[in-house]
Order: sequence, then C-alpha cells, then structure tokens
Amino acid sequence: MFRDSASCMLRLLLLVELLGPARCGPAHHNAILCNVLKSAVNQMDVIRKTARRLQPYDEEAAELDGFLDTRLQSLPVIATTAAHLRTWKANESLLRLHANALAFRAHAEWLKAAAENVSLPSEAAGVSAVHLLRLANLVRTALIQMEVALPLPPLRPSLPAVLTAFEALRYSAEMSRRLDVFCGFSKRLVRHLRRVAACPSRR
Repeated sequence: MFRDSASCMLRLLLLVELLGPARCGPAHHNAILCNVLKSAVNQMDVIRKTARRLQPYDEEAAELDGFLDTRLQSLPVIATTAAHLRTWKANESLLRLHANALAFRAHAEWLKAAAENVSLPSEAAGVSAVHLLRLANLVRTALIQMEVALPLPPLRPSLPAVLTAFEALRYSAEMSRRLDVFCGFSKRLVRHLRRVAACPSRR
C-alpha cells in the first residue's frame, strides 16, 4: 500500500514539473509582444529622423511650404483626432499601421528611384524605405503574437512620373511632412498598446 501511494505521488510530482513550462507560456508570449512593440517605437524614431533629411530646404525657408507642396493623393491619410483615440482598437489600429508602413515604404522606394533619375541625393529615401519595411515586419510579428489574421499584401500604388529635379524636391517635402505625422501619431498608439499589455516602462 505504501509503495502504491509513493508511486502515485511520484507520478503527480512529475506531472507538475511537466506542466511548469506551460504555465510560463503566457508570460513568455507577453514578453515577446512587449519587445516587438518597443522595437517598433525605436524604428519610428529612426524613420522620423531620416524623414527630416528628405526636407529639401531648412526651417528658415518655411514660407516656401505652399510653393513646394504637392499633395500625393496615394499617401495614407493618418487620423490624428481625439475622436480617433477615443475609439482606438488594438487589432484594427495595428492592421492599419502595418498597411500604412508598407504604403509609405512603396512611396519611399519610388522617391529614391525618382531622385536618382534626376541626379539628386537618394540616400534618405532609401534608408526610409529600409526602416519602413522593418517597422512593417515588427508590426506583423505583433499581430501574430496577438493571433490576429494577417491581411493580403496591399497593391502597389500608382505613382506619377518625375521628370525634373524640382518635382522630386516637391515630393520629398511632402514625404518628409507626412512621414513625420505618421511616426508621431503611430508612436502614441503603440505606447498605448504597451500600457494595455502591461509592458515594463521603457528606460
């Protein structure tokens, strides 16, 4: 009888040990999500700094804004109102962030090629494209961690031909401003999600 009880107890102890790693699963899952979101915020900071290098004139010439402005209709429109924040939903916002990052990346690649064709510096546009893809991949990983169904890759936008250096400068100015808005507002969304996920504060 004693041997049977001891054998049963041993089996129970072994079962508890086997179940131990499973109990750690959610914490590990949450740590991955938190790290991915932190990396996404870091990428936005890099993109924002790089986007400022797309500006073809300094701040002292800001009165030229209206003259250089061109309004690329294919660029994503970023909702930045208080009403949008009040109706914020993690899944929908991350899906939109993923799509917007890919859309901006397509525009950055187009701008890089356009600048090269008219003999203008293209490094800033190329670096922006690289980091926008990294951001999209990080958001994709976050969506997978949250078990959200991933959308199909978006269609590449139809973009205008750039025939002169002046046109390329106008598009660069537009991209610089719109990327700055995109990164600034997206950081607020991702930081909010980190708080909801109870991620450790960034130091």
